[in-house]
Amino acid sequence: MKHIWVVFSLKFVPDKIFKSVGDITAEILKSEDIKGLVLDIDNTLAPKYIALPDEALKLWISGLIEAGTKLYIISNNRTNRVTKFATALGLPFVCNGMKPFPRSFRRAVSEMGLEARNIAAVGDQIYTDIAGAHAAGIRGWLVLPIDPRENFLSMLKRRFERPFLNRYYKNNGGE
Repeated sequence: MKHIWVVFSLKFVPDKIFKSVGDITAEILKSEDIKGLVLDIDNTLAPKYIALPDEALKLWISGLIEAGTKLYIISNNRTNRVTKFATALGLPFVCNGMKPFPRSFRRAVSEMGLEARNIAAVGDQIYTDIAGAHAAGIRGWLVLPIDPRENFLSMLKRRFERPFLNRYYKNNGGE
């Protein structure tokens, strides 16, 4: 039974954890042989209540693009929200992405024209972003949520994410 838990849990354990997307630099991407990022919006790139990207996010995006990184947005949010946000950044996107199902991630891989091994998905939720990335065969990088004020369901989900975060820190020397 323990073996089944280990195999099951690997889909939910992030490959890397960052405090924010701004901590993901072109140098880190190069060292990890990552040429493309699949990005989540809500609580990853911006709080849910912010309609458009701020200047700091635009600078981060443009820096990665200048370094040759391909970027793609997948969000489970509605068309209106995602279209406005992604268009403001000039990035391709999928809205109503149905994460964690791998279909949208596979679409992103295909449209980016990269090998899955050279792509990482970046998001704030293990059960959607990380699980979906792993199901599609790409790396899953977790960022801490931007806005700690969440609804009851989100807070409950975060409690259930704890064992997978603990496994990550155990495997990575408590980083």
